[in-house]
Amino acid sequence: MTHAPPPASRPPSSLRHRVVAAFTEHLALKATALFLAVVLWFVVNAKEPEVELVPVRFIPTLDSTLVLRDPPSQVLALVAGPPRELLKLGTTPLAIRRQIAADAPDTLVVDLRPSDVALPDGVDAVVREVSPHSLTLRFESTWTRKVAVRSAIQVVEPAGAGPVGMRLDPDSVQITGPRHRVTQIPSVPTVRTTIAFPDSLPHLVDIDTAALGPGVRARPSQVKVLLTGGPPHD
Repeated sequence: MTHAPPPASRPPSSLRHRVVAAFTEHLALKATALFLAVVLWFVVNAKEPEVELVPVRFIPTLDSTLVLRDPPSQVLALVAGPPRELLKLGTTPLAIRRQIAADAPDTLVVDLRPSDVALPDGVDAVVREVSPHSLTLRFESTWTRKVAVRSAIQVVEPAGAGPVGMRLDPDSVQITGPRHRVTQIPSVPTVRTTIAFPDSLPHLVDIDTAALGPGVRARPSQVKVLLTGGPPHD
């Protein structure tokens, strides 16, 4: 039997040539493909959402009769978005704004939701969560305000007297007491008393604090009353 001769082995120089060619041929095309791959990697990673904890200011819009005893606690928001969008939040603080009415209780619990956080215009991000989920606001239980003094004084005039005027000094006082009572008082009366005219001397008349309700006090507690008028007609 005749045996076929073994195949000739490939020269080592041919294998080295192919290896070298794989790294050296079409260098411009391969460099371009590598550059595009790097750019694509950066684009993909720039668009991948990231999350960041961002401080949020709670800004209550209070009725003029309300005064907070303590500033609101710190609020944090978990915000998701591209890194370049999250960077914008460093220059524009996030905020939650809430209107608080005059009839709010002295202790008010305000619920917070992610939708309450107002993102700045032009920021493409989403608020995923807020912490805490509620804030407790405590208002001053007493309130002070200035109100007008209302006269309950009766003037006894002699027959034929001209027009009689009355001046109160001061004509307004500060009242202090429970907020829900003080805010409902438009003016304070004097006690009921009688002054005869003519009388050029000032009279001290008490403020009728009993008519204001329990716990409400006035300062000053008295006003000066001066009667003015022309001489009696003949």
